[in-house]
Amino acid sequence: MVDNANLVSKFFNNKNKDFIEILETVIKEYKSQENINNISITIFANRKLGILESVVKYLKENGLTYHEIAVVLNRDDRTIWATYSKAIKKDKSVAAIDINSETINPAIFSNRKMAPLEAIIKHLRERGMTLKQISLALNRSYKTIWLTYNKKK
Repeated sequence: MVDNANLVSKFFNNKNKDFIEILETVIKEYKSQENINNISITIFANRKLGILESVVKYLKENGLTYHEIAVVLNRDDRTIWATYSKAIKKDKSVAAIDINSETINPAIFSNRKMAPLEAIIKHLRERGMTLKQISLALNRSYKTIWLTYNKKK
């Protein structure tokens, strides 16, 4: 019978530090990809924060760097840093997430021609949500949602 503790200690000795670092990097990347692709819309219910602030705060608190967030959102690293700094001054708490809620990919915010609120409303409308459902999910006034959605360009 093989001694599991002895086998593990031999495998993870100092000679295998590179392997451990690679494994940690792979795990971190997997977690960040999971967080990038699946943001619960419940993070937007916090009225203390704007839409972009909510996204940046969530992604940063889930292990992404400023640069990684900037790439996903098509923004400058300094903008992401400033947005996160403002967000944590407004609200230091960690976002409460409902795992059964609708999720979105934050790449919808990469279109710089639309404001973040416009982008999420358009995305949720394309998924079949009504403006009333969107206003409830985002904890924003129905009038705000309606006006943003019907804005003339």
